[in-house]
Amino acid sequence: MLKLLGQVVGVRELRNLTILFTLAAVIEGITLALMIPFLRAFLAGAESTIMWLILVCALGLIFLILQSYTTVRSLRISVYDVCDALIDRIADRVLKLPLGWFNSEREAAIASAMSREINTISHLASIILPAIINAFVVPAVMVIAVLLVDWTLAVIMIATIPFLALVWKMMRTAATRASEIETEAAVNAAGRLIEFARLQPVLRATGVTKQGWKPLDSALDAEDVAVRHALTVKGRPAGYFALILQVAFAAVLALGLSNVMSARLDAIGFLAIMVVVARMLGPLSQSVLYASEVHNSTVALKAIVDIMYAPTLPEPDSEAVVAVPNLDVALNNVTFGYSSDKPVLKDITVAADAGTVTALVGPSGSGKSTILRLIGRFWDVDEGSVTIGGVDVRKIPTEKLMELTSMVFQDVYLFDTTIRENVRMARPHATDEELEEAARKARLDQVIESLPDGWDTVVGQGGLKLSGGERQRVSIVRAFIKDAPILLLDEITSALDGENEAAITAVMKKLAQGRTVFVVAHRLSTVRDADQIVVLQPQENGGPARIAEVGTPRELLERGGLYADFVDASSAAGRWTIAAQ
Repeated sequence: MLKLLGQVVGVRELRNLTILFTLAAVIEGITLALMIPFLRAFLAGAESTIMWLILVCALGLIFLILQSYTTVRSLRISVYDVCDALIDRIADRVLKLPLGWFNSEREAAIASAMSREINTISHLASIILPAIINAFVVPAVMVIAVLLVDWTLAVIMIATIPFLALVWKMMRTAATRASEIETEAAVNAAGRLIEFARLQPVLRATGVTKQGWKPLDSALDAEDVAVRHALTVKGRPAGYFALILQVAFAAVLALGLSNVMSARLDAIGFLAIMVVVARMLGPLSQSVLYASEVHNSTVALKAIVDIMYAPTLPEPDSEAVVAVPNLDVALNNVTFGYSSDKPVLKDITVAADAGTVTALVGPSGSGKSTILRLIGRFWDVDEGSVTIGGVDVRKIPTEKLMELTSMVFQDVYLFDTTIRENVRMARPHATDEELEEAARKARLDQVIESLPDGWDTVVGQGGLKLSGGERQRVSIVRAFIKDAPILLLDEITSALDGENEAAITAVMKKLAQGRTVFVVAHRLSTVRDADQIVVLQPQENGGPARIAEVGTPRELLERGGLYADFVDASSAAGRWTIAAQ
């Protein structure tokens, strides 16, 4: 745990904090141990009472000052290094992770890390660490003090240590695993909740929500079982730990009385020792409660470290290309799979000249969207290369590559803020005049004029206060504002009605002017004006997709292949009518 915490707050700062808390605990233990000679002198009316009292008070004051200073220091670590700086570090890391890294499960893990996990470890430095150190260091000092007064009593206390250590180890192993299962179940449930929220239109349209949604119900049930199991696993060792302490205390009490009766120990010394031993029981009994938090913190730290050290795509160093000679885009013998044993694309070669529109056509699962994401370097290819201006995208810094490309996808996510701020995310320093010009080009100006607050209209979580076509136009305005020379469009009209489709298609033509464009579409209206069409065809038995045809729309129609079949099917669908009966 300390090693993981050191990766979060810094090894040096953690080491210094541990030393200070340990020193404070030693001083506290010595202060309590001095109570034995002080009580002996006080109850016997000895002249040395004042001397022992001064020593106890002096050490108590030193302990108070040192403990207060260390506590303030630990609180600063909890507030600034954990709750504040750690959130920034996770956010910075997330911004550097490849876009292909993100999925619903990892989104849930990030959300959990930013709230639950950080909340768990925020108490580690300021509460749990000092409590654990105090619970073991103070009794250790007291055992040494008792050893100097009556070694037989100290032997019982020392003999208890192996049993306590064994139970602690059992509890650590079981509780850590239980916490891992609990966290995994919580993350899975959070992922299902996110998925449930996103699928509301589909679920409501099919009436599934009337009976509940089984995947979400199962995830919540699994989380409930995991929490109950964790409580059971952690509770049993805690009971054993407390039982051992009580038995040891009873044994010390019985042997101490026996030693007093046999005159091996004076009554005053016995009373003083029992006061000190009773003081030991409190911290030791509480330590088992904090042990569970230690295990929870270990699991939380692992989850955070997994995000903070998630592998990023390698950045170019000395070979980095700041400027590319032109905007030609090419995929050269590209083979790629999301898992190494199952390629999605095989030997894909596509060349798109600067300023042209390339349409990707093919059945679902043929890798069309994957090609767009490889151009944007969401992932790196397994074989071959993706180039811009003849330069491998792996040799272009990510920041530069993001400047070159603009992406508009079917699923548009808008932040719960104003339309103005959602658009300005593409270029934070864009002027209001530039925003208005982009809105006119994307035909968003009419929508804005119809809204009561205009540009300052808050769109709601995910943009739910706007229609699908309006959200899509906002995303297109972003593309206009960013003004990137390479445009990647992924089925942006597939979920729209005919009117919105026609409007967005017209806007796309304006947006594509002077840019190198790759567009994925299932509708003929989106691809018929492309400069070239690439038809992808997955292999039988789930094999990787390959290129079946490449050419202009006219050339592919004349060949009478897959694209011609696509055109015939689209034309036939356009002639469908509903007959009256």
